[in-house]
Amino acid sequence: MSKVSKVSKVRMGAGAAVMAAAMVAGAASQSSAAAQELELVAYQPKAQNGKVWASGFYEGYKKVCVTLLQESLGTIPPIPVTSKCQNVSPSSLGSISIGAKCPREGIFRTLLSGTRTNNRKDIKDSAPRFVKCR
Repeated sequence: MSKVSKVSKVRMGAGAAVMAAAMVAGAASQSSAAAQELELVAYQPKAQNGKVWASGFYEGYKKVCVTLLQESLGTIPPIPVTSKCQNVSPSSLGSISIGAKCPREGIFRTLLSGTRTNNRKDIKDSAPRFVKCR
């Protein structure tokens, strides 16, 4: 009878280990689900209705800013044309855009920055784009 009790204890021990592993895995997945989802996407500028537009998408930030930069061969770094910041809910997602009067043509870039709830900043920029206004 002692052999039977030892076997059942081993089985119970293995079952408890499996359950403990499942609980740990479940807790890990819950904590990762509770972690803030962060995303910043800066779109290439485009010309529309006599303006150059810079825009981007955000998710999980408390403050987002978009800046339209103009590049030329003689100016390093690019020159900020216009910018806009707005406070948003950290649980929200959305888009932000800004427009400026379009010169005849130019090379533009979008710069998007987001401030996290812990005050760290993330920055994304688009590839430069040659824009010709009509």
